[in-house]
Amino acid sequence: MNALRTCRCAAGRWIWPVVAAWLLLASRSAGAAEDKFDVLQIGTRTYKNVTVTTKATNYIFIVHAAGMASIKTSDLPPEVKEKLGYAAIDGPKRSTNAAAVWAKREVAKLNAPQIKELEVQLKQKLREDPSASLAALGLTGATVIYVVLGIALLLYLCQSYCCMLICRKTGNPPGFLVWVPVLQLIPLLRAADMSGWWFLAFFVPGLNLVAGVIWCFKIAAARGKSAWVGVLLLLPVTSLFAFLYLAFSRGASEDEDKRREPQIMTLEIA
Repeated sequence: MNALRTCRCAAGRWIWPVVAAWLLLASRSAGAAEDKFDVLQIGTRTYKNVTVTTKATNYIFIVHAAGMASIKTSDLPPEVKEKLGYAAIDGPKRSTNAAAVWAKREVAKLNAPQIKELEVQLKQKLREDPSASLAALGLTGATVIYVVLGIALLLYLCQSYCCMLICRKTGNPPGFLVWVPVLQLIPLLRAADMSGWWFLAFFVPGLNLVAGVIWCFKIAAARGKSAWVGVLLLLPVTSLFAFLYLAFSRGASEDEDKRREPQIMTLEIA
């Protein structure tokens, strides 16, 4: 008797979950009578007596004559998708594609022949009259001239100031001539310890090149720099930087005076 009761209890434990699952499957099948297929062809596989029990976004779960299966929605034929209601999900994508096609069509309209012709006329006008582009920017001919002259004056003042510094650091007063165009060569020759007659050599073709080379090495030596600075003054790419270096760097005499200052103070304290 005890063994029989044990068997009945064990059978009850297994039967009721199976019955509950069957009832749940039956209720789903009854509520979804429209989701049945006699034959469902998915790729190379054929399912018979198919009932769709679950419809998710990316897959469906079916019960068929041979068992159960899970199928991706991307593998479903179009007519099956439409019957299961997935065509409504794909609707917004089609509308998005339609919007993209409409946008491309409207952009293509912008390249109309009238616009291209207007672009060609504008380019031709700017080629014939470059001042038209400046006028479009609000710059007239007089304004451009003033701007160019102002920049040229500023650059010349900076160059004259550098010449004044070079003369002072070689121990030669620059005077007023350092600010006068062309005549500023005289104080620069004096700073390089060269004769004033070299001033005339700068106006003789061929001889002006010789005078320029000599001045580069002489001014580098007068500032206490090596001959490499004179070479850099001759090269077009590095001449500006070498010129600024001679104007703003310290000389050998200045460094020596700076080293002597602490010694003088020590002697005074002693």
